[in-house]
Amino acid sequence: MWATALRVPTSRGIVWFKAARPAFAHEARVLEVLQPLAPQLLPEVIASTDDGWILLADAGERAREHPIDWRAMLHAYAALQRASAEHVDALLAAGVHDNRPANVVDRAEALMRYLPAELVAAVQARLPHVAEQMERLAASRLPTTIDHGDLHDGNVFSADGRVRIIDWGDSAVAHPFFTLSVADPKENAWAVEAGEGYPPQDELQEEAAIVDELRFLLRALNWEHTAALGESEHLIDRIRLFLER
Repeated sequence: MWATALRVPTSRGIVWFKAARPAFAHEARVLEVLQPLAPQLLPEVIASTDDGWILLADAGERAREHPIDWRAMLHAYAALQRASAEHVDALLAAGVHDNRPANVVDRAEALMRYLPAELVAAVQARLPHVAEQMERLAASRLPTTIDHGDLHDGNVFSADGRVRIIDWGDSAVAHPFFTLSVADPKENAWAVEAGEGYPPQDELQEEAAIVDELRFLLRALNWEHTAALGESEHLIDRIRLFLER
């Protein structure tokens, strides 16, 4: 278990108490940086502590059971990413993972300690190509910014037409399209559309395609902290999927 979450009825409605394990305790500090940038999109924090305890207002119904306009949500999320680009130093100080493209190969090599021996050589053989692709993303005209790290329909909620993205414990500083390592590939087009007005569309499409190609390796990066807790099966599964592509 990575966190304890309790649903608490109060005279003012339902609130949620969340106590994260130390590997995820930075979430409260990350939300403190992000909240002023997009208060309508972020969870409503009632109170928090530096050691990972958070009290949150209820965010409504989960998008998995109550679908939302995912395209509109991605546009709002892209706006948050643009606003967050000026706060990278504060986000890193808050404790997010550092998944900037220039660090990806080093971070991938750090995963080797958690892999079965038969996978290590296969991953190492792919790393020169990964390095080339990361060099391309490091030169992107899109700024490094926040990546939620686990943006799927289980972490998006809505109430009264207002959509909120919860659970920022996997968040990182990264190329903005790293978010697509979790999203359904069909959503790439919406993310590229949300970046319109920055680099030309062909550049955006190329960068989204790189993330799609390496999606399982990029996803594995955010499982390192759970592997360090002795739970490496998710990381190993993502590496196997990466090697199968």
